[in-house]
Amino acid sequence: MRTFVHWFLCVIACLSGTLLQAVELIGKPQTSATASSATIQWRTDVDCGTRLQYGVNLATLDRKAEGSVTSEHTIQLEALAPATTYYFSVGSARTKLATGSFTTAGAGAAAPQPSLLRRVLNVITPDKKAEPAPALTQAPPTRQTWGHLGSLQDHFERHGRDFSSKSPDDYAAQAWRFLQRARAENLPMKLDDTDKTLRVFDSSTQAFAAYNGAGLTKTFFKPDNPTYWQRQPGRVVKAADLRFSSR
Repeated sequence: MRTFVHWFLCVIACLSGTLLQAVELIGKPQTSATASSATIQWRTDVDCGTRLQYGVNLATLDRKAEGSVTSEHTIQLEALAPATTYYFSVGSARTKLATGSFTTAGAGAAAPQPSLLRRVLNVITPDKKAEPAPALTQAPPTRQTWGHLGSLQDHFERHGRDFSSKSPDDYAAQAWRFLQRARAENLPMKLDDTDKTLRVFDSSTQAFAAYNGAGLTKTFFKPDNPTYWQRQPGRVVKAADLRFSSR
């Protein structure tokens, strides 16, 4: 009888340890969206419940979707508004693991980016006729946009997949275009006066980049930590305040 009791207590202890095991996110949530729907996927190291909270305001995620207990989590959202940025958090009923965002496509449009730039221009100059979106497809040669060419291959190998970059040159061009878009759209920027590093963040895509005093790229990636931008040093600046030095 004593042996059975000892065995039973051991089983209970093992089960309790499993139930209390901390759930960890593997990688970061992956999203894909159309004009009216979106799919969010994420992985955990152990099976747990599937819960996604979302909304159009990061501070108020007032909608919820749930799924089964698994380690491969998928949530499909329907009836979304077109050309709208949604914020979300993923996890289980007890634990929030990560936050993110996605933007639905514009109704009847293959790519929402030009319409986004046009809306920004309309806000900046509401009394003027909207100007066409600037052409950002032709970036200068990589040697003119990347600060230290010896580091480019390493950055591309570690972060190129964040932007589906096809090559180091493509990755460098995307980083350059990100700075041009940041200046056109007044994305959040911080300037470190100690070494003139400019840091830029886009909350809708979670893209982050840093540039030197001449405007050349130092790094470009999507941080996993949702508080990464808040912890970056530097004073807040606007695009109109930027004055890049010549090399």
